[in-house]
Amino acid sequence: MKTKTLIAVALASVFAVTAAAPTFAAGDPAKHEKRMHRMIKRADANGDGRVSQAELAGAIAASFAVVDANGDGVLSQSELDNSNVAYKAHRQQVKASRQSGERLAGVIRMPKAVGKRFAKIDANGDGVISKNELSRIADRMFKRRDHNKDGYISAADFKA
Repeated sequence: MKTKTLIAVALASVFAVTAAAPTFAAGDPAKHEKRMHRMIKRADANGDGRVSQAELAGAIAASFAVVDANGDGVLSQSELDNSNVAYKAHRQQVKASRQSGERLAGVIRMPKAVGKRFAKIDANGDGVISKNELSRIADRMFKRRDHNKDGYISAADFKA
């Protein structure tokens, strides 16, 4: 009897974990939505609550400038690996500018996938990512994120 009970409990556990796996794999939807709202807020230059392709390009260019530590106009793997330090320094500059009455714009974080897929994004294989190479990826990301195909990324695109 104990063996049958143990087998039943083991099978039930396997089914419970298997049923819950898609939930864990999908991540926390509330966290994802919060992250997307933050990205929209930071990239929305004109304050209309949505991000056009031009606004996203501007935000990516600003992020590029923050991460490009040596100012050579291209991103190396090491610059991407150290982007957290660059973003932290930029956040401190933004806070200081607000205290002095200036309004230095925040930037969106470059997705971690850029660092992980460095070789794939580096289309010409020169060992660095140029603004053009990154802009190609940003254009593809915009088209993928604009679910309702209205030419803007907004909160409505993440509800679908």
